[in-house]
Amino acid sequence: MRRLFGVVIFLAITASVFSGGNQDPQPVEEGPTTIIYYLWDDPTYKMVVDTFNESQDEIFVDAQYIPAADYEAKLATLLAGGAEMDAFMQKEPTDMFTHFANGYIEPLDDLIESTGYDISPIISYKSMFSVDGQIAAIPFRGPGMWFTYYNKEIFKEAGVPTPDTYVENGEWTWEKFSEIANKLATGDGDIYGGLLYTWGMCNVMPVFQRNKPFITQEGEIDIDDSFIYSFRLRKELEESLAIFPLIELKATKTHYSKAFYSGKVGMLIIGAWFPPFMSKGRDEGLLEGFTWDDWGVTRVPNNEPEYATLGWSTLNHVAANSKNKEAAFKFVGWAGGPEGAQVVANAGLVPPNMGDPGVKAALGEYIPDEQSLEYFTETVTVNPPWYTKYGSRIQTLVGELMEVYLSEDMSDDELMDELRNGLDEIIKTTD
Repeated sequence: MRRLFGVVIFLAITASVFSGGNQDPQPVEEGPTTIIYYLWDDPTYKMVVDTFNESQDEIFVDAQYIPAADYEAKLATLLAGGAEMDAFMQKEPTDMFTHFANGYIEPLDDLIESTGYDISPIISYKSMFSVDGQIAAIPFRGPGMWFTYYNKEIFKEAGVPTPDTYVENGEWTWEKFSEIANKLATGDGDIYGGLLYTWGMCNVMPVFQRNKPFITQEGEIDIDDSFIYSFRLRKELEESLAIFPLIELKATKTHYSKAFYSGKVGMLIIGAWFPPFMSKGRDEGLLEGFTWDDWGVTRVPNNEPEYATLGWSTLNHVAANSKNKEAAFKFVGWAGGPEGAQVVANAGLVPPNMGDPGVKAALGEYIPDEQSLEYFTETVTVNPPWYTKYGSRIQTLVGELMEVYLSEDMSDDELMDELRNGLDEIIKTTD
């Protein structure tokens, strides 16, 4: 009986196994593809990520936020260590060249072709996101033009026309900027006519408007007397207390937004990301001595026959070691496309794709008047600062030279010799 019982059990199990094998397989529940995306902790960028995640259910972006001040160093460590990563944002545009050379960035040309991604709206500034003829990124913000932001109350108090008047008359040169800054300044450090920030590029804007790269892509020095002119301009403005001193800005770690909020700076030369700062200043009651309607935006000063400003795009890359390149590219492409453009504009930032009328309307919420909005959204030539693999080191060199130049007596020849020696060293020691 026990043997018979065992046979029955065996047959039952066997029947069950074969019966189950002949059944249709049960469907497997599949969730969205998760991609790991590194960026810094700007609230605007969080809005972009959250909106994408809410817009569909095929891809989930797992955003890894790094404090902005630490971003470049920590990202470099993560990339070098082969950290799991599908996409990342580029904070220092010139770092793209090093990251690409080191094999951290996936070229996007094949993905653009295979997915049919429409790159035509941003193709006019392809040079800002290409390396060696290959597309290395899709910009989600930019081209990040620089502007003159001005405090109308300070101009009114000084009895001086605002900068837009000189722009309309074709007179808004760096000489005119210097003249107006001196007229606005009280000469005792209470009111400054202008503020040029601490970054190296802020010291040499006339050079970029002439489209001089300092070092070309081929490793040749390309600079002229616009460099000397730029250094001399800042020194003269500081000596007359017409602009906020560079050393004081650095020593006190004064942010340009705080200086402008204070109502003690007549003009600020800074990029297209500034209007959201003004919106924050208004909402948090940080504006001193002036209101939301008491500021404006216009072009930066320009000495060249044709107007040009400087700027660059904020870039998104697909990581070369990503296991989900197509999903990563879908997110990167969305952020740089019309859907992402509307989200970026809603946050007060200029997107790369300005084709949708809704984008301009959204930006209008962050700009105080129609004329300022026209300048803020106009199509002009934008020259990217030292956009080569040498760029990050050139910026450091220029910043260090300016500090020495402001504190010592240095002839034009001595200044150019120091610059050329520094550029030669950069060329020799950059891979």
